[in-house]
Amino acid sequence: MRRTWPGLVLIALVSFCSIGCDCGGSRVRQDWADLAASPNPVDFGDVPASTSKTLDVTLSNRGTAAVFLQAMAVSENPEEFSLLLPPQLTTPYSIPPGGQVVFQLRYSPQPLSDPSQYPQDDEGTLHIQSTDRDAPEYDLPLIGREVRPILELDPVPVAFAATRVKQTSPATLTITHTGSVPDAVNITTIAVTDTGDGDFSIQDHEGLPIVMTPGKSTSVHLLYTPQDRHPSDSGVLTVESTAASQEHMEVPLSGSSHAPRIEISTEAINFGTVTQGSNPTLSFFIRSTGDDPLIIRSMTQSSSESPKFTLMPATIPDPIPAGSQVEVRVTYNADDKGDDLNRITILHDDPLERVKTVELSGRTPCPDIDVEPDFVSFQLAKESHTQTVDIRFYNLGDEELRLTSMQFDNPRGSFSLENQPGLPAIVPASPNFPCQKPDCPFAFVTLRFSKDTPTVDDTCSLIVGSDDPDEASVTITAVGSYTP
Repeated sequence: MRRTWPGLVLIALVSFCSIGCDCGGSRVRQDWADLAASPNPVDFGDVPASTSKTLDVTLSNRGTAAVFLQAMAVSENPEEFSLLLPPQLTTPYSIPPGGQVVFQLRYSPQPLSDPSQYPQDDEGTLHIQSTDRDAPEYDLPLIGREVRPILELDPVPVAFAATRVKQTSPATLTITHTGSVPDAVNITTIAVTDTGDGDFSIQDHEGLPIVMTPGKSTSVHLLYTPQDRHPSDSGVLTVESTAASQEHMEVPLSGSSHAPRIEISTEAINFGTVTQGSNPTLSFFIRSTGDDPLIIRSMTQSSSESPKFTLMPATIPDPIPAGSQVEVRVTYNADDKGDDLNRITILHDDPLERVKTVELSGRTPCPDIDVEPDFVSFQLAKESHTQTVDIRFYNLGDEELRLTSMQFDNPRGSFSLENQPGLPAIVPASPNFPCQKPDCPFAFVTLRFSKDTPTVDDTCSLIVGSDDPDEASVTITAVGSYTP
């Protein structure tokens, strides 16, 4: 069955040549590329109709200069002969002197409507363009003999419907004993030998070995479950049998996948420090960059965090078309002092992404109290009957701190306070915010422990109230002992 393909699809390349010069005295040497194909011709032998056979072809450079492959394509009978290039063979592809490259050719004879036409000789041509001086354009002959199958496989190849990522599409391969021989044959192996990264699998078939008598058909149920978005997935189903010339058969599997895809313009929105009472707004974008419309199921904020942020829109009820985006405006309601944090959680139908989140943060100027020390231990002995410690109330914030109350609990009367500031006491903000202790502004009181009689672990506590929004009160604890 000889067919001529009217158009030749070539991989466009820039033509190269290589000339070397050894200019010692009057000698001039030219280096030439010399490309050779093996096998030549490519003879597939007898191949039953509705099956495929694949052969390796090696192109070797026997010359003294690099040869550049410019294009390769099946120019004659591409319906039955096809070219399979490895991923690394991209053009222009350089083969150095003594180097080689290996690729594959596949012969897939199509069934004949009239069984009397078997066997049928098929021919094709692989057209090669290169910088070989003697054969810049070379036609590599392809030969195959299509024989009547004992086992007919249908369809070949098995092409699955376009399938959404993480979902499954079925297909069925039917194997029939054509009756071309009167004897039964056995199918001994049915296996997916190239799963296409796990995308192709077998659902079920009869138990092996399958005894195929003339006229019998059996079904192989196949599944395609794409794990990623890909315009062209491929695999191979291998069937082995005791049928003459059909001991090893390969059935190409093909499919394409599609899915929505979500992209978020930012994973964090920080309003920084804003004026109390203001309502600044910032935006982020939800982009639909996949093949299918993107569905946003919900956008929620954490209930345990600050409720100071509002979203507009609060929901996205309509799918976002592929290639489009939606703007989400976030408003910070800065109506009190301090830091505010929250997180937007976005649920969607992109099968390859986890839940998307956008962190929210903002603050208004506020005081920040820090006490040093917050625990004191007094140890008196012999002639030492009294000891003091200054308790400092630092303001680490960027707004003045107001100390509003002091509650002193002194059950045994062993402790006393000195240098108490009048209340409310004002601790200014540092002009060099943020500041580090001990260089931050502070107020202080002096805590004294006095004892003339033996005692162990006398205690007191001082509770100081302030307008720090995150720490409205702080507690200082002291213990004291005296040993004569």
